Amino acid sequence: MDTFTTIVDRVKEKKADYTRYAFDALEMAALNTFFDLAQEYDGLENLHLISVTVPDVFFGIQSTLYTVHPETQAIVSAADSHFGLQIRGNPPPEHIQLTQKPYYQDQVYVVPIHGKKTPSSRILLHRAHEVIGVFAVSRPEGFEETEIFFVEKYVNRIGYNLYNKSLAEQNIQHLKFVNNLVADIEHNIIVPNLRYKYYLKKIRKFLNLNKEIENDLSSMLDEVKTVKPELYGRLSEIVEQMVVINRATFDEQEKIDQHFKHTSLFLESLLRPDHFLYGQYMLKKTSCNLWQDIVLPQVERYTDTFARKGIRTQDIADPPEEDIEIKVDKGLMAQVVANLLSNAAKYTQSIMDKEGKTRKIVRCGATKLHDFFGYGHHAVRFHVESSGAPIDETDSTQVFEEGFRLSHAGVTEGTGHGLHFVKNVIEVHGGVVGHTPKEQGNEFFFVIPQ
Repeated sequence: MDTFTTIVDRVKEKKADYTRYAFDALEMAALNTFFDLAQEYDGLENLHLISVTVPDVFFGIQSTLYTVHPETQAIVSAADSHFGLQIRGNPPPEHIQLTQKPYYQDQVYVVPIHGKKTPSSRILLHRAHEVIGVFAVSRPEGFEETEIFFVEKYVNRIGYNLYNKSLAEQNIQHLKFVNNLVADIEHNIIVPNLRYKYYLKKIRKFLNLNKEIENDLSSMLDEVKTVKPELYGRLSEIVEQMVVINRATFDEQEKIDQHFKHTSLFLESLLRPDHFLYGQYMLKKTSCNLWQDIVLPQVERYTDTFARKGIRTQDIADPPEEDIEIKVDKGLMAQVVANLLSNAAKYTQSIMDKEGKTRKIVRCGATKLHDFFGYGHHAVRFHVESSGAPIDETDSTQVFEEGFRLSHAGVTEGTGHGLHFVKNVIEVHGGVVGHTPKEQGNEFFFVIPQ
């Protein structure tokens, strides 16, 4: 049944309900007044006052509103029709208890306030359908059955608005926190991270000085070779050790430098303040070469990982005949490629090749697609293919969704977020993502405008 049909049916049901409720004109006016004022006034405290004032003004019903702390489940007074907000925070009388259904106690009718189940339920600390408050009403002459029914329906309206305004206020707090977090990230992470570039340059300078010392010592060895053979032997050993240590340090420094460049690029592109301000990925596009500037650095970054996994590294990269120039957000696109390669390294399985040998295979490549997005609108397609069990058709349609994990993923660690990130970034670039099962593996790909 489609949404339109469902809503039509619900309207008909509500029409029948209100006919059955048979609220009189004053009761309908009270409900409408509550709704109007709940929209007119912002903030939870105003809603608390409206909730207790409407029954008093319209029907002479005295009421007290209690709210429930979502973590401790403690009940506290929020407002009443005598003192307004002056009772805020006071503990409730003993007869006010958390229950799922209304009850009478000492001529007071107590009605639990239930939250509304929505997609945002997980944001609030309240669980779906949990009691988020209590509404207690009293009147010297008591209540008729029809009045009790009206009070229960009125409390339902309080619950809906109380939940939504609580969610709105929490969202505001979240936004304030995010804005402060962005400033903290820039001040405490992005800016200090740039200092490492300075330190790495100093280390490189010292290493070059060590290399000069090596050369000086080597030239001095020739001078002492004939004069002091024993000293020459000892110095030769020292110089050889220096050469080995310096070369190894050069290699490690190069790895650290490359890691710094990757990390800085990822930090800048992921923690960009505009992402938080606008609630979506905001692109900083620059012209670059797909293979040389984006793909190859990530392949090199994962070379050691592939080697540890027993994947033949010489077969991984299949570059195009000519590099393809594109205009993209380089940092975000590099992370897309990194995610695809990381998944390949994580989930690749051994297969039997045509020569009867057991191998793990990962390959990536790129091609141009003419007129893919319409006449004159060309594209570039990048893919990563890995060996293993082909993903079935059902999983294939969901593999890019947030939190989804393959049914045969087993004990391999993963959050189900990587491919969803790939999908988000590619779609913001105006492209598409996809998966194609192969005879002995899987291919993940994206296509973006050139």
